[in-house]
Amino acid sequence: MFMRLKSGKHIIFFLLAILLESVAFSQSVDSVKYVLIDKDSILTSCSDVIEKDSNYYVFTDNINKEYQHFSSVNIFDNNLNFVKEKQLWRDSNKMLVKILPKNNYYWGFGAIRTAKGDKVFSVKFDNDFNVIQNPIIYFENDTIEYFYNYVITNNNNEFVLLIYDRKNKILVLDSNAHVIKHQPLDYITFCATIEEFQGNYIVDLGRKFYIIDKDSLSIIDSIEMNIDSYRPDGNLLLLNDSTFIRSNDFFNYPSESLDLDRSVVFYNKNYEVTNQVEIGQRDKFDDLAYFNMDFITQDSIFYVYSTRLSNPSVPVSESATSVSIACFSNNGGKYFDYQFIILEDSNTVKRILGIIATSDGGCLVHGISIRYTDEGSNDTGQFKGFLLKYNPQWHKASVTELPKQYEIAIYPNPASNQIVILGNDVQMLDVFIYTITGQKVKQAVVNATQTTLDVNDLSVGMYILKIHTKQGILTKKVQIIR
Repeated sequence: MFMRLKSGKHIIFFLLAILLESVAFSQSVDSVKYVLIDKDSILTSCSDVIEKDSNYYVFTDNINKEYQHFSSVNIFDNNLNFVKEKQLWRDSNKMLVKILPKNNYYWGFGAIRTAKGDKVFSVKFDNDFNVIQNPIIYFENDTIEYFYNYVITNNNNEFVLLIYDRKNKILVLDSNAHVIKHQPLDYITFCATIEEFQGNYIVDLGRKFYIIDKDSLSIIDSIEMNIDSYRPDGNLLLLNDSTFIRSNDFFNYPSESLDLDRSVVFYNKNYEVTNQVEIGQRDKFDDLAYFNMDFITQDSIFYVYSTRLSNPSVPVSESATSVSIACFSNNGGKYFDYQFIILEDSNTVKRILGIIATSDGGCLVHGISIRYTDEGSNDTGQFKGFLLKYNPQWHKASVTELPKQYEIAIYPNPASNQIVILGNDVQMLDVFIYTITGQKVKQAVVNATQTTLDVNDLSVGMYILKIHTKQGILTKKVQIIR
């Protein structure tokens, strides 16, 4: 995996980053929890994360000083305190990329590194992540041009595996991960996703996405995207049966102004664009190909990207990146676009590999923190995996508040059994109640100018009430008494 990452890294050295002028929002001490996985001389990458038994199981790809590849699982508690590590196999070049829970087991998908190239494989684990089925290797005798992979389960409880790099191929696997059918896609990409939608598959390869017949895997249609980029991202997320969203990221290179445009585009069931949300902070140079849109809760979508922070006169080895998170609703109303500068891990470039939802209402970003050691060369220096945990309730000031000309009345306050929320001329969309510590305890879909909430089941104390409207979000404190 690490050697593959070098293929696009040289482009970084051709570009001049602009000086960071300001941070979008002020940071508080507890707005983010950050961990760097430092294993001395071992290079690490946090390739995937799952939450299990109130812990985070972080799967790392590793390279030791002899350049032997192996994978391990590192267990952290929900405050990102390290618990223990388990090496998944020894004397092996197997490296995991994705972990998928299925039928009380876990399936891993990754690649075996060889002198001639990479071989894609799958492997079955028990609940303690012991291997219980020998790895299945795909296309072992094929020309080795596959590495990265992305996998989902379809409505027939089958695996759908997308393998991509210099070549691309869709595989449908049975419940034991054996190939039922496969279909090549003649297109070069460095990042891709696949989803099941309207009885077919959508494959997002960056500059275009394909509509694939579910039964035959034949191409029904392909849609070109207006993306002028060195490495456009395939980044697709299914919202429901009639809506999906994808990134529209492109970097105009070469360009005198180093223009970067980023947005999230909403599509309906007819593959028509219905909305577009602009993402990214103006006047910053954003690094290439490290964007993820993999987290959705009932009320919010999170989009993560890295931002290069540098002065044109400063060598690459002294520059750094931040991690930024944008939050917007299912209908495209953006809440905030927040930037984290990691002071304890400065002078590095963050490559984001994924993001998951956490059961406490936040999200966990994972990837690679890279320290370059030699400007203008392919010497990448240190790879260290990183974890960044963020909870929106830690950062209430980031939310766009409802303008003052819109008034919403809340009564009685204090309340004992119920509260009435009167929006007058304001159309309320959703109402959420949180504890002071940020735990969501109640929510309601409103879509009206007035609603009544039963609070009989809430304990005595102070709560945060958030009312989502088309104009913004109103935040109020409500006290419950008996």
